[in-house]
Amino acid sequence: MDGEELKEGLLNLSNAELTDKIARLKKSLSGSIGARLPDGGEKLRANIKLHEDELEWRKRLGSDQQAESKLANAFQEELYALNPCDRKRTLNNQFSQRKRQKQELLSQEVPCKSSVDKDEQVLNVDLKGRDSSTRYKENIASCFSEKCKASQAQSSFTRRHANGEAVVLVDEGDPDAIKVTERVDQVVERKATKIYYPSRADPESVEICCSDMESLAPEAYLSSTIMNCYIRYLQKTKPHADVDEYHFFNTYFYQKLKDAVLSKNEKEASFVRLRRWWKGVNIFEKAYIFLPIHEDLHWSLIIICIPDKEDQLGPILLHLDSLGLHCSKSLFATIRKFLVQEWKFLRQGEGPALPISDKIWENLPRRIDENIIQVPQQRNEYDCGLFVLFFMERFIDEVHRRLKKKDFTMFGRRWFKPEEASCLRIKIRRILEEEFKNASEE
Repeated sequence: MDGEELKEGLLNLSNAELTDKIARLKKSLSGSIGARLPDGGEKLRANIKLHEDELEWRKRLGSDQQAESKLANAFQEELYALNPCDRKRTLNNQFSQRKRQKQELLSQEVPCKSSVDKDEQVLNVDLKGRDSSTRYKENIASCFSEKCKASQAQSSFTRRHANGEAVVLVDEGDPDAIKVTERVDQVVERKATKIYYPSRADPESVEICCSDMESLAPEAYLSSTIMNCYIRYLQKTKPHADVDEYHFFNTYFYQKLKDAVLSKNEKEASFVRLRRWWKGVNIFEKAYIFLPIHEDLHWSLIIICIPDKEDQLGPILLHLDSLGLHCSKSLFATIRKFLVQEWKFLRQGEGPALPISDKIWENLPRRIDENIIQVPQQRNEYDCGLFVLFFMERFIDEVHRRLKKKDFTMFGRRWFKPEEASCLRIKIRRILEEEFKNASEE
């Protein structure tokens, strides 16, 4: 993401969102993420500075606006004293102006929730004439002048409803205005849409609202909703992912698992309740179990592998972390307890047919192998979710059978280029944009 796109993205954040993002970036920098970045966190510090400057500019602007308003009110009171008869007319004009200003402000902050009159709706388009790099050098007067110009330009965009369809009236001699209006109109249409991926009829469908798309913006952290959506996408589109050899837990499972296996009270009862998450699935029959981990504002991936019976191996745990931030030992301990608890539960009944030899099965708690996998590293603080999804996709593409010891050679820092994982953000966004478009048409 270049500087201009970043500055433009800041304009779309509310003060609360900006404050929250600054706090998250600072937490990442003060933790171990900053030290692990290739540049030592230099770019992250510059990013924080840019966000702080934007927030400070907004606070300064709000303070100056209040001072100017007080001065104008004082001057108006003097006019009232000289000519009381004009007071009523002036107040009426003020109320009318405030109403228009409020409508413009609401339209700028929430473009899809503009106030709608009975016959028409005014779309206020945020023109790209404002640049964060130059605003700090402008005085307050020029800023108000720019806002006035933007308001005048925005007044030419009027939306009317005819036969249930949106008709946008613009100046036909301004082709750029038409393009901007069409883009805003599409956003309005999409913001009112909620989709279910892959379909509402799917029992494991993921509900996605338009606001969830915000986590796909440049330099944003992926949300659980987007993560789970792409995991479902892999299951539906990869020829090897939706068969009996694979099982995918969603992003909410690990915390539930951790709470259950670490519970000091009613541990067995907690684990029985937890088993609802994989009801009807025998974990030890699967070749691979994918388990995304989210802790400390970071994503990593655990893959549980069950080798072939003839290999005489127990479960193999793989930990893939694009920053090396999560404690593998702690994660392995939790997953080990999970497997042992499930092993104990299954041993209470008749032994199911498993791809594990009897000798290994009887001593399974001592035959669990743990491996920290060397993988390509992300070059920023926000792409960890994308790397987890790309780990899954790349693994599915390259391993079409149960894991063998020789398969470990495919891993390493050169397994793929970091840019391949980072570009997944664009791919996911395009997939969901198409889903929203199809839902709107239907």
